[in-house]
Amino acid sequence: MTISRRALKAVAALAALGVVLVVAWLLLATPEGDEAPAATYRLVFAEFGLLADRIHVATPDAPDEREFVASVPHARGWSITQAPAMAGDLVAFTVLPPDALPRRDSPAELWLLDVRSGELTRLAGDADLMAAPVFDPGGVALLYRRTRADGSQELVRIEIATQARRALYGTATDFGVYPVALEPDGSALYLELSVSGTELYRVREGEEPNLIAHVSDHIARDWRVSPDGASLAYLAPEVSAERVVHRAWVVALGAGAEAHAASPADPGSVLSEQFAPVWTADGSGLTVGVEAFPDISAAAITIALERSNDGSPLELPAPAQGFDVPLGWSPGGLYLAARSFDGRDATEPGLESLVVISPGGDRYAVEAESELIYIGWLRDE
Repeated sequence: MTISRRALKAVAALAALGVVLVVAWLLLATPEGDEAPAATYRLVFAEFGLLADRIHVATPDAPDEREFVASVPHARGWSITQAPAMAGDLVAFTVLPPDALPRRDSPAELWLLDVRSGELTRLAGDADLMAAPVFDPGGVALLYRRTRADGSQELVRIEIATQARRALYGTATDFGVYPVALEPDGSALYLELSVSGTELYRVREGEEPNLIAHVSDHIARDWRVSPDGASLAYLAPEVSAERVVHRAWVVALGAGAEAHAASPADPGSVLSEQFAPVWTADGSGLTVGVEAFPDISAAAITIALERSNDGSPLELPAPAQGFDVPLGWSPGGLYLAARSFDGRDATEPGLESLVVISPGGDRYAVEAESELIYIGWLRDE
């Protein structure tokens, strides 16, 4: 959802006239039978630096045509931890400040970047670097994690406009709690990792958490909420042919839901490693990477989840060598940002690059002298 930071003022006496003018403009600008042009988007990414990350936007099919947005200073050798999705023009991230001890348990700062204006706003100084913050659907609040003095962790809701904060839930766990989503009613979804596996909860301020589902007997990772906020995709480990592989799973976010494999395999079949499930722009499927082994290369595939079709995976253009790890589709589904590796699998990944993939068959490499960090997509004005 696009975020506007300007207050909208309406005068009742002019409302009817405004509607007439808008309709007239649409009739003049869009001839009968013509469709309004589709929105276009630019890739937003950061280039890692030893002391600061530099954030850019670039044209997806000509990534050398990039525009510098902002520089984010940080502790030596530590990069930003960005939210899994933008909210309109806004990017949220945690970062260790330059004077912090360069350790993963040092207190991090929570920042907001308006990509269109380049404005940076510090929201908090008590965040955990290793847990990505998440926006609510309206882009007016964030959910982040902080660690208390006794070592326990809290999930905190912060209003972007006022920077008012409220702790929604706190606990001490084996491996931690991780923000998943902040829902319109103010409740938070989170995953709790422990020796018993991974469990998904919903919690409202002042209430006890409600278990949604036990999503894995092991440690889940790479979770993403669907565009409509109704489901969660993630990777969970399985044993196949005497090795451990990760496979994409999906669970609905209603109470008592049961997780299921995104692409069920026949009993006894040898499973391939899957990487980084990301939702398609319309939420009808998941795009996952697949290891190249035993072949030279492997294309990412889109698994259709709607039962109205046959659910057969659709392949994207493959790299000449190696495999792709999806990062995120542009709204509208014209481009997929991915990390491309020229090795055969996760144990031998080889060299890494950031690419933009077009379903039509084109692949565009984003060139840089250091590691690149995918952030999201910015709508063109």
